[in-house]
Amino acid sequence: MARERLIDVLENYRRSGQNIDTAISTLKKNMTAVLNSVEYDFSNGPVEGINRRIKRLKRSCFGFRNLDNFRKRIALIRS
Repeated sequence: MARERLIDVLENYRRSGQNIDTAISTLKKNMTAVLNSVEYDFSNGPVEGINRRIKRLKRSCFGFRNLDNFRKRIALIRS
């Protein structure tokens, strides 16, 4: 139901010269991803959170002596 309604809204939208035109065109360009987000309950939020923690670790430690130590520290963050 929501999928069909979204498709209908995006296909029948008429440009009005306002900022919403940009948002609608972006949604149309990414139609597959937008429709998947409506249909499925999956999110990449947890993965993005892990990436943010790893990047913060890299910034705060100014590098590691070797890659093995870095991997061990990432394993500690995730647990």
